[in-house]
Order: sequence, then C-alpha cells, then structure tokens
Amino acid sequence: MPAKNSIITTDDLLALIGRQVVYQQQSCEIVELLDGCEFVLQVLDDESNIQATQYGEGHRTVPVTYVLPIFDGEGELHADLLAAGLQALLPQ
Repeated sequence: MPAKNSIITTDDLLALIGRQVVYQQQSCEIVELLDGCEFVLQVLDDESNIQATQYGEGHRTVPVTYVLPIFDGEGELHADLLAAGLQALLPQ
C-alpha cells in the first residue's frame, strides 16, 4: 500500500467486503480484496458472462465482476474507486 495513504489500513479495506455500491450504474457488492490494492466487485443484477474453458469454449455462466484499483500511481485514491462512491465508506 502506498505510504501517502497510510491512514487507510488493510483492516479498513477488509471491513468494506460485503458492502454494496453503485458502479457504472449497476448495483454491486464488494466481494474480495486482492493483495491490499484492488477490490473485486460483483454485479448483483441478473446479468452474467459466459466463462470460457482453457480451450476457449464457453460452457457456464458466471456473475459479472469488476476489479477496481484502490490507489493510482501517485498514491491517491483511484478515480474508479471515487466513481463507485467508495470514498464515502472509507475512514476520513
């Protein structure tokens, strides 16, 4: 995690798992924190993607997900995170 945002701890980010946000006009739930620097959002609507096998054949549907970086290259909160309204859920 970048030093600029040392106020935001990994525990703060983990506490957001299970929270619902709106991202790209879709209701989503935060389902995972990847390496302390990216959130995985799962769309709550009935939309789904077809997941391909290792051979490129689609056989099953899976929920639509998005991976949002938490910080940009300068250590500030990433614009995608701000667009999803997650800034309001983080401690000030």
